[in-house]
Amino acid sequence: MPEGANPVADYELGLRLLNARATQRVLGSMGDPYALVLRGADDPYPLYAAIRERGPIYHSTTGSRVTADPEVIAEALADPRWRMSNPDGSPVAEQPLPFYGYGTLGAEADEHMRLRAHWQPLVDPEALDAHRKTVERECLARLDGVAGGDLMADYAWPVATAATGALLGVPAAAPSRYAECCAGAAALPDSLLAAQPLSLVRQIEDAVAGLDGLFGGTPGTPDETEGPERAVRVLLSTAAVPATAHLVGNAVHALLAEPGRWAALCGDPDLASAAVAETLRYDPPVQVEIRVAAAPVELAGTDLAPGSHLVMITAAAGRDEARHPEPDRFRLDRQAEPEPLAFAGGLHHLPVAPLVRAQAEVALRILAEARPNLRPSGAPVYRRRAPVVRGPVELPVLGLGET
Repeated sequence: MPEGANPVADYELGLRLLNARATQRVLGSMGDPYALVLRGADDPYPLYAAIRERGPIYHSTTGSRVTADPEVIAEALADPRWRMSNPDGSPVAEQPLPFYGYGTLGAEADEHMRLRAHWQPLVDPEALDAHRKTVERECLARLDGVAGGDLMADYAWPVATAATGALLGVPAAAPSRYAECCAGAAALPDSLLAAQPLSLVRQIEDAVAGLDGLFGGTPGTPDETEGPERAVRVLLSTAAVPATAHLVGNAVHALLAEPGRWAALCGDPDLASAAVAETLRYDPPVQVEIRVAAAPVELAGTDLAPGSHLVMITAAAGRDEARHPEPDRFRLDRQAEPEPLAFAGGLHHLPVAPLVRAQAEVALRILAEARPNLRPSGAPVYRRRAPVVRGPVELPVLGLGET
């Protein structure tokens, strides 16, 4: 137990988490597809299809309203009555179902706009053009002498942390600590929906506190006291770093899954932008958006009371055949199709999306130029109880260390 931990609090929290996991497992065993999503699967897309078959919106046995319908999702994301907090503005209560807890990714859109002056200079087009050179340098440095065979541990995560850290001004003496904290906080979005093991919850808390400290803050101190810049940097660290790493991992996995895809990118590395766009449709790093009704809302013919919880499976929209031809095929030549709903709402829509896309594009382009003989050497490994964030924990490859 960490020094200073409250054993009573740990006992109570651990019991609540254990009860929530057990309940979700039972509900999944009874056939609720959303409960199965909460449990985690190597391939969640058949579960998303089952959710779609239940209609535009359905009342899960977990207590949540769930939708995989692109039109319903777009309508809800554009409606200011759907917020991240309760109708009175308080955080979502800690309850086993349907949500557990509330994290730093839960700021409202108006809060993001209040902080705009502090994040906009980091991700405007001119800043990102300059940042691409930094990302390229970090990619080449990571590939120089790499000896491992795990794309995630040996390339995607190190590039994401180093590049984002450089943009955010991580102290020169603290890159290892920054990488450790970013990895430690990676499951934060998932903890808002799926109850995690107590040890992982405490790890997330310690990691976020560590990021606070790296950026000069004191954990628990209001942002107004120490400056909103710290809040922006912590939020980007907990969102952009894992999203970049997982987007690169998902893209490489899809590109290596069928002969010819990786060769096509290597033959024309400028296709990296198309590969990122297609991955955001086919297998995005952020799969779900959650909202709470702040007022009475009618959605898809259903009257929802204030406090109703809505789970939007944004990743399912990319596999909707009414929206995309051949939705289950990864194609680099898609044109004139609807934009994917990944990064469509909240924090991911504002400062994170342009940064993640830029970093992933550079990482894919450099990898294709430098490692044309890259090939899979085993099946990817995915973390369980990860309904929001999707990306391999491990992605075994051959050829990463070749020159």
